[in-house]
Amino acid sequence: MKQGRLYCVLSILMIGILLPGYPLAGDKKMRIELDGEFLTAEIFNVPIINVLKKISDVCGAEVFVDSSIQNNVISANIHSMPVEKAVKRIVSPYSSVAVFSQRINANGEKELFISDIKVYESSKGSNVQYVNVSRSGEPNSGNAPAKANKSQVYQSPFRVPPPVPGVHAKGSYAEKAQKRINEKMIESRIKKIAYMRSKASMEENRVRKDITRLKIELSKAALENRRELSAELSAKTRELYSLQKRNITRIQNEERILRQLQARQK
Repeated sequence: MKQGRLYCVLSILMIGILLPGYPLAGDKKMRIELDGEFLTAEIFNVPIINVLKKISDVCGAEVFVDSSIQNNVISANIHSMPVEKAVKRIVSPYSSVAVFSQRINANGEKELFISDIKVYESSKGSNVQYVNVSRSGEPNSGNAPAKANKSQVYQSPFRVPPPVPGVHAKGSYAEKAQKRINEKMIESRIKKIAYMRSKASMEENRVRKDITRLKIELSKAALENRRELSAELSAKTRELYSLQKRNITRIQNEERILRQLQARQK
């Protein structure tokens, strides 16, 4: 019996020697690094609010978290993943939404970056109160520079998240934050819908030109070549139909979300 216990103790010691970096139960570990647009993270048993504070510091985004889940612990291990996907993986099983903005980089070129991130419990619907975990959410000492204005480009994913930061007194910081984020989302959606319409028109026109060309070739083709041209024309016609159906569905979804956001502002 004593010999069995001795073997057990020795086995535990050997595991500790061979796997020095592996966290034991009850331990906490957090390493989050940003390399360009890619995030690497090792997280073990850390409250979600601490993780999001670190992400905010590393990425420079303003981060809000559902107050009811802020102290829940999470674990994740990801390597070199785009920030938006990385955040989704890190906060799983909770939901997240990223708001993208546009800025001018050091080379004078326009680029997209994540300006806001929200993490919430999707099953709660719209009854959510948020906590701003970013440094901008802390009391201003008077020496911190004002945050630069950003022009909104688009917001992802294709759904309206619960209001931020929930129902609060009129004129409070929470209400102003809610209004500011909703305004940015509305501007984002309007620009995205315009871009989607333009892209859809270009895609459909390209296929229409192919259809017109094939019809002309078919009218002039010899009898032995008509079968092949007819098959190609039918394929292009089906492609146009599928494009139109897909584009209409996507644009209608975006317009529905835009109407919801506009109704929320009233």
